[in-house]
Amino acid sequence: MPADNSMLSTLLMFAVMGLAFWLLLIRPAQRKQKAQQEMVRALGPGTRVMTTAGVLATVREVGERTAVIEISPGVEMTVLKQAIMRTVTADEEEFEYDDEDGADEAAPEASGFETFDTFDPERPVDPDTRTN
Repeated sequence: MPADNSMLSTLLMFAVMGLAFWLLLIRPAQRKQKAQQEMVRALGPGTRVMTTAGVLATVREVGERTAVIEISPGVEMTVLKQAIMRTVTADEEEFEYDDEDGADEAAPEASGFETFDTFDPERPVDPDTRTN
């Protein structure tokens, strides 16, 4: 009889460990995955989101598997919907972009960099300034 008792206690211990594993690891992961799927399903144009890379963007279009997001005024990129980590609220925003501020028309001297109209790969590079 003592062998049966030790076998029963061993089986009971494995059952308790399996239950603890499920409660502590698997169940929370399932809940998080379900919440992520619901958030992605609820996405629509105009929603502010953060991608898994930490990029803040505004959703412009939502497809079956992908979404087009605008990361700054006029700059759009296509990402998989799984790459969208969460939605962002207005109070989490640090900066507000304004299309009318004229930042794109700023003088090149203000940035400290010389600009060229076109890049010519045949033009030799000046070794002192590293420019063409």
